[in-house]
Amino acid sequence: MDRRKIKDIFCYGMTLAGVFLIFIFALLILYGLYSLRNTLISVLFPFLASFIIAYLLNPLLEFVCQKNISRSVGIFIIYLAFFLTLVLLSINVIPSLMGEMQKLLVKVPMYSSQIQQFIVEMQQDYHRFNLPDSIRSVIDTNIDQFQGLILDLLEGFTETVINLFSHIILLVLIPLLVFYILKDLENIKRFIYKMIPHKYRGRVRAAAEDIDKTLGAYVRGQIFISIFVAGMVYVGLLVLGVEFALLLAIINGVTNVIPYFGPIIGAVPAFFIALLESPLLALKVILMITIVQQVESHVLTPTVFGKNLGLHPVIVILSLLAGGSFFGLLGLIFAVPVVAVIKVLFKHLRKNKFI
Repeated sequence: MDRRKIKDIFCYGMTLAGVFLIFIFALLILYGLYSLRNTLISVLFPFLASFIIAYLLNPLLEFVCQKNISRSVGIFIIYLAFFLTLVLLSINVIPSLMGEMQKLLVKVPMYSSQIQQFIVEMQQDYHRFNLPDSIRSVIDTNIDQFQGLILDLLEGFTETVINLFSHIILLVLIPLLVFYILKDLENIKRFIYKMIPHKYRGRVRAAAEDIDKTLGAYVRGQIFISIFVAGMVYVGLLVLGVEFALLLAIINGVTNVIPYFGPIIGAVPAFFIALLESPLLALKVILMITIVQQVESHVLTPTVFGKNLGLHPVIVILSLLAGGSFFGLLGLIFAVPVVAVIKVLFKHLRKNKFI
């Protein structure tokens, strides 16, 4: 074997070893991030929320600044409008929501007792039949597991509400962070672009504008549709006389941003609250939410979006499963936008022959 061939083999071996080490290093970083995900989310949440809010408010700020108004004054006008809206909400909506949450926390033990009584009645009903012991044992086990699941869900909801109020101080930072991000957004963009080599700057700018066009339309459209769904569900629950109508409507609006599974997740709490009142009321609630979702999916969504993100349903479902597994509810909400951004990036990388 000549020296040139030995040198080539050595180079290939070193390259493979380097790629392998980089892969292992990347896996270790991902594992470390996954291990610290709860801490990272709690620390980065104010900054992430501030960037998202600033991103959503920037088009409104640009519109205000077209009237020869400085960005600082424009931000003040937006904050003033937001403050007045918050005052109006505080008069009616927020006290009602707080009252419903307090009432729900008080009623959680009663609901738990009702569920346990329902399970006991189920056990008594099927014990009347002469079933084999093996089948009866399986049914008993599944009923016990179902009971534990319901109780865990109720306790988890209570803990979530308590944790939300315990971290309310962090939310004070968000308006301050949003102000500075909006005020210096152009400087932030220029700083980022200056870090990119000049020959790639135009391509990166084109990709960023494409991402902004795709993501901005999706996020703002989803917010508008979610507000519509929450409003319609709230009116429907009020008409049907379901307790906690405002809280349940907000849950429906928030979960509606999750494709495919969101409407189902949002309907579950309303269904169970109505079921504890009467099976007929639960059926009416499901029928009402189904009608709202049909209007949303067949009328409102095509009008707002015009066209979807171009993601295959399989990709959407896989991204939801991955996002939900790693980051819970936040993962479910942000999974599809993140995948949409990745798709746009890949499109520009292929267009510029990087891959």
